[in-house]
Amino acid sequence: MTTSTKSQRSVPCTLFVMNDINPVVESEFNEWYQTEHVRQRMQIPGFLSARRYRALGASQAYMAIYSCTEAAVLEQAEYKDILVEPTPLTKKMMPHFRNMVRSVCDETWAAGTGLGGEAVVLRCAPKSGQEQVARDFIAHTLYPQFAQANCLVRLALWEASASVGAAPSPEEARRGAPDQRVNWVLFFEAYDLTTCENVLQQSAMQQALEQHGVMIEAQSSYRLISTFESEVG
Repeated sequence: MTTSTKSQRSVPCTLFVMNDINPVVESEFNEWYQTEHVRQRMQIPGFLSARRYRALGASQAYMAIYSCTEAAVLEQAEYKDILVEPTPLTKKMMPHFRNMVRSVCDETWAAGTGLGGEAVVLRCAPKSGQEQVARDFIAHTLYPQFAQANCLVRLALWEASASVGAAPSPEEARRGAPDQRVNWVLFFEAYDLTTCENVLQQSAMQQALEQHGVMIEAQSSYRLISTFESEVG
């Protein structure tokens, strides 16, 4: 098991994105996302990798997660410049986004190694004053239960950054509606999605999460459709 916790050192960052898209441009959207949008970001120092997912149920149709060395990467000029001055295709696509969720998150804890082909995304929030109780429950009780259930590759806790991402992105105005934000995300990377979903749906598990300060806001499942690595040499 590998873990990461908050410290004075740089904390890994995840740029977390979920969206629907106007069906009229969906095919063009996917080509643009695959061949231009993500690759443009993979050329920026500090961006390590990216993944795209497709929903397996009632949720935003697409999800993308970008892994960065730290949240400050998203404050550097190289990234801000492409938001302020997007490509012609980006300008064309932005108004077609729907139900957009976008948050800059610190990865404050993680356990397990590898890449799961499917994922359960638990959008949640800690009860006020119980943040550390919730973190301890996730690390010391929740993860071992899922590891014992033989369904999980990796579990990560992403907490909305307190320093980066609170202000609207320049792209937000182009989309024509405010982006939704997350508080916390529990990201379950699974090799047995059904078992992972079933464990989460057990009433005892739901009660335990609430009792330990984890308030569930939304749960959704996704399948991995593509991965990208940094193109910075």
